[in-house]
Amino acid sequence: MSKDNLTQYSIEELKCPKCGHAHHLKKYSLINVTEKPEMKEDILKNRIFNFDCENCDLVAPLTYESIYLDSKKKLLICLSTEETDMRQFEEWERKKGMTLRVVDNINDLKEKIMIAENLLDDRVVEMVKIAYLRRLEKEMKEDTLQNILFDYNGNHMYFLVFFEKKGIGRMPFDLKLYRSTATQFDRQIKAHSTDTFMKVDMKWAGDIYFQRN
Repeated sequence: MSKDNLTQYSIEELKCPKCGHAHHLKKYSLINVTEKPEMKEDILKNRIFNFDCENCDLVAPLTYESIYLDSKKKLLICLSTEETDMRQFEEWERKKGMTLRVVDNINDLKEKIMIAENLLDDRVVEMVKIAYLRRLEKEMKEDTLQNILFDYNGNHMYFLVFFEKKGIGRMPFDLKLYRSTATQFDRQIKAHSTDTFMKVDMKWAGDIYFQRN
């Protein structure tokens, strides 16, 4: 394993935005879960990329530039911010055979990890989300849909559905629909994919889905 691919972090002082209490936190510029597999669970359990103030009990996601690398799953994710210049990560794009993704929040990072854990294609999963919107038409007339995220527990896969008023609901992941969507949109998905860092989300999927329909 190349030394350049090893997990890297710095210790930085960060003051709580609520009470001003100073914290010294590890900020990871690179997380290699092939080298340190326990860190995958740390991310999913909010032990990384999370600010937790013991002084005033403020808990909040902490987003900063970072690279997530899982060589076994062939997955490379760039966590970006509004100020991120993606040109600094061009060297990673030379890694052949890797799935390259860019996300701008912790929930999407966690979702990409969980999708890969279940050996699914995140592009197809996002297409399936668009199909699920039709199942939610009634609820969407009465409430505001905020997000849909893939999740799982053991062998049970599902979507978490976030509504403004009703809160969080759960819908079983339709594996049959996933497979039929993969077949139906195979050509379009490949045509809209690149070998560079891609932001694959519902907007990306919607552009394909509604263009075809």
